[in-house]
Amino acid sequence: MRVEQATSEQYDALVALGVRRNRHLSETDAGWQLMVPETWPGLVAMRAVRGDGTTIGYGWITRAAHLPPGWAVEWITVSAEAEGCGVGSALHRALAARTPTGTTLLSTRVFDDEPRSLAVARHWGYEVEELSIESALALVDLPEPLLPAGVELVACDDLRVRDQPALDAMLRASQTNPEAVHGGRYVTAGSLRSSSRGARPVGVLARVDGRPAAITHGVVVGTELFVAYTGVDPAHRGHGLALTVKMQLHRHAATAGAKVASTQNEEHNRGIRAVNAALGYEARQGTYRLRKPVGRA
Repeated sequence: MRVEQATSEQYDALVALGVRRNRHLSETDAGWQLMVPETWPGLVAMRAVRGDGTTIGYGWITRAAHLPPGWAVEWITVSAEAEGCGVGSALHRALAARTPTGTTLLSTRVFDDEPRSLAVARHWGYEVEELSIESALALVDLPEPLLPAGVELVACDDLRVRDQPALDAMLRASQTNPEAVHGGRYVTAGSLRSSSRGARPVGVLARVDGRPAAITHGVVVGTELFVAYTGVDPAHRGHGLALTVKMQLHRHAATAGAKVASTQNEEHNRGIRAVNAALGYEARQGTYRLRKPVGRA
């Protein structure tokens, strides 16, 4: 076996390997980092190859345009027939040698029904930060939201509005994700725009008395809506705005051809998970999101 840097011409084959190996991984999810380089600057992909030329694993390491400076992401996939043969460790070592300069924190993820992969990640020094639950909803028979007095819903696919500073302030204040708790308030209009390249962005903004109060945003890829973010200004929580903007987003995405919506939420984020349950979302699977300071084994 040898480990070598993959070329862009080989990325399609790597994505196909990832989808075969990880039953929860969609082609879009597997290919985002490899196929949208402007969102993942400096990405380096490595592949593990047998003597006969068969690729039996791959991995990549990269910064992300939507993450704080110093944060980088690692991903490794090993084909089922090559598990337990040191392929993952060889890829991990190769990627560690190519960690972007200035990296202070690495993150990765593991599906919750793969305990062996979780144990390996922990062996490499990663610690679980959160368990993210993916849920999905068929976009059929979509009701029209009833708006309280003073509330206006507007499409904001490109996240550019006349009062941009007010929108940016609302986005900063609305974040309840664990990364925000740890000081990485990285959800901004710019970051959501950058992560939507290569797909059709869709967004709905709620204004209360004219000012930004709640937002939901995602992308439509093929017939699937991926909801990336939903947030409500703390001053307007408790009035059903998250439910209202997501209802409208579903209708908006359906006109763009979406047939199903999916989203991921941290397991302890009871507020948004309650909203999703009220809308009819059903849980698919969970994903452990892990992190480690650079410098640990």
